[in-house]
Amino acid sequence: MTLKPIRYTLPWVVLALAISTPALADELTEQKISMQDLPPAVAKTMQSELGNKKIDELEKISYEGIVVLYEAEHYQDGEEYEVYVYPNGEIAAHHSHKQGHEQEEEGRW
Repeated sequence: MTLKPIRYTLPWVVLALAISTPALADELTEQKISMQDLPPAVAKTMQSELGNKKIDELEKISYEGIVVLYEAEHYQDGEEYEVYVYPNGEIAAHHSHKQGHEQEEEGRW
């Protein structure tokens, strides 16, 4: 088993703590943005991952004012697809939600 460097796991730890700890939730912010607001590396990754799919929601996730992730959501046939990208353009995770349950995906949609 290989361990990911802390820079890859830290955003997920922050998000998990924020969800479970009300005091930290105040420090975590989600801001709706447009494609023009994305750093070039993030925009390139989003375009590569989503292709021609319409991005229904795009957010910048920050902790104490520091951007930790960008999230793009795409809805299709009752399913919500999410891709999370680090500010350097690397993919953090894929998620899909359908009928009330969540599943993490490794590959592309």
